[in-house]
Amino acid sequence: MKIKELVDPNALYREQLSELGTLLRSARQQQGHTLEAMAEKTLIRPTLLSAIEQGDLDGLPEPVYIRGLLRRYGDALQLDGETLASQFFTPPRIQRTSWKESPAAQLRPLHLYGAYFLLLVAAVSGLSYVLRQTAPEVTVLPPLNPLDGSLETDSASPNAAAGPAPTAAQPEEPQAPIKVRMTLTAQSWLRITSDGSTEFEGILQPGDTRLWTADQALTIRAGNAGAVMVSYNDKQAEALGQPGMVREITYSPVEAISLAW
Repeated sequence: MKIKELVDPNALYREQLSELGTLLRSARQQQGHTLEAMAEKTLIRPTLLSAIEQGDLDGLPEPVYIRGLLRRYGDALQLDGETLASQFFTPPRIQRTSWKESPAAQLRPLHLYGAYFLLLVAAVSGLSYVLRQTAPEVTVLPPLNPLDGSLETDSASPNAAAGPAPTAAQPEEPQAPIKVRMTLTAQSWLRITSDGSTEFEGILQPGDTRLWTADQALTIRAGNAGAVMVSYNDKQAEALGQPGMVREITYSPVEAISLAW
């Protein structure tokens, strides 16, 4: 007897909501606000705010509405609500049709056997064609005259094996006045602007490493500054800011020239 493994389809939502709820609860407690006070400020019921902080997905509406609650709650705590909401994903639902309604269910076993046979023949024919096209051409070389010394091989020379084998050239890092290497210790939303042009905007995961360069100015904006370790021009790496806080920093060829929360 087969035992079906039960899989929670909302496991990803629960994990994301738990992380965001912990961040919001920590920010609220650090600012000394109660749930009732935040409910009056955001016009969100205290039960919903508590469900968000506890990561209780069952006590909240559909995920698409949860993003709006996260945005409003984050803005009320002087966090980047849009960044917080963007870290809660809402992939579209996949519409599945019943097996009984599919065309394959209408085929009888005889039809299925015929379809399998035709598919097998087509696969064998296609593989044979590909092998013929990719097979290397064989050329026949004329026999060598043992008395003719015009052709020499490496084995004929006693010093042929003396030289070292060539090694592949190692790729060099790009040279630029501004070079910033970052490593993620936790998930964070990031936007990288190099010389006025946006090079990257999205979410990086723990363990991701990136190298960004610029000639005039390089700006980094992070939704979770404590998770972003940066090394400016090969100096010692340090965190961009406090965990869970939004921070923006701009590097010039000399040093970091502006900081903004």
